[in-house]
Amino acid sequence: MIEQEIKVSKRPDDSAVAVAVQDVCKAEGLELQMKTSLKQYPGCTHWHFKRSSERGILELTWWPGEAEKRASRLWLSIHGNRQAEWISELIPKLKALIEKRLKVSS
Repeated sequence: MIEQEIKVSKRPDDSAVAVAVQDVCKAEGLELQMKTSLKQYPGCTHWHFKRSSERGILELTWWPGEAEKRASRLWLSIHGNRQAEWISELIPKLKALIEKRLKVSS
C-alpha cells in the first residue's frame, strides 16, 4: 500500500477538511464512490474516489486528533489491488490543492 500524508494545521476544522477533500476531488473529475469510517481509526472519515469508468480507487482518510493525545491526520492511500496510473499522476496535485485550500504552508 502507498500512503501520502497531507499537511493540516495543528487545530484544523473538521468540516473544512471534509469540504476541501470533496471539493478538490470533484474539481479534478473524481467521483465519490463511498464515504464511511474505519474501525482501526475511530472517529475518522474515509472516502473512496474513482475516475469515471477507469480502474483504480483513490482513498483519503481524515482522522481528527484528540486534545494533547495525538495529532490530526489526513492522508491519501492506494492499496496494491486498486492501483492505476491516473492515481499516481494525480496524488501530488491533490495534495497541493488540498493543502492550499486548507491554507497550510509547506
